[in-house]
Amino acid sequence: MLSRLLDWFYPRRCVGCGVFSREAFCALCRDVLPRVYPPACLRCGAPMGELPECRYCRGDIYRFDGTICVGLYQGPLRRAIINLKFRRWLRAVEALSALVIELMDRPENAPLCQVDGLIPVPIHRLRRAMRGFNQAEEIARLVSQQRGIPLLSHLLRRRFYRRPQVGLTGAQRWENVQGAFEVVSPEQVRGRRILLLDDVFTTGSTFDACADALKRAGAAEVMALAIAREIDSPQRR
Repeated sequence: MLSRLLDWFYPRRCVGCGVFSREAFCALCRDVLPRVYPPACLRCGAPMGELPECRYCRGDIYRFDGTICVGLYQGPLRRAIINLKFRRWLRAVEALSALVIELMDRPENAPLCQVDGLIPVPIHRLRRAMRGFNQAEEIARLVSQQRGIPLLSHLLRRRFYRRPQVGLTGAQRWENVQGAFEVVSPEQVRGRRILLLDDVFTTGSTFDACADALKRAGAAEVMALAIAREIDSPQRR
């Protein structure tokens, strides 16, 4: 009864298009979610199609060992991420974590469930105070609970408060995150296989900076998992 009353006074909306919907993604948005299916680039997670070489990362070398993405940063997936980050539509957390779990449950992605820990890409404490939460951490928490992967969000910290990556060129993005992350307890990372989780993969600079800190602390392997892959992103250089 309480749930029905809340639905009456505060009708639920689809996080992808805003129409009234009991489900976080309405049927139409779920049908048109721009998912990424194999073949995809093992380095940056972008769809490959029939191309022999990825036209997005173009053979760039990253510190992380591979990337997998739920979908493209387009349509309802893009709007859901924006509604979560900037409008605090928190019901998107459960919807987006469900998409991550669906991705991990594919047979070809079984190794993702065998990692030693899950680390959401951290944001600086000042930005967290302004936003009220870290969207990557909220999603990672649900994934951790439902797949039994240890959540190690306390092990990686953002050292500096720097300008947001949005609006920067590819080269500026890489410069902006150099040395921005540090591992708090290296002994808890050494020799372990880590899965990094973030909402959007643009140039890979943030994932790369995180992986660099983890590898320097002795991590054996670092995989990147992004909810959305931006394919209209600025070039790395």
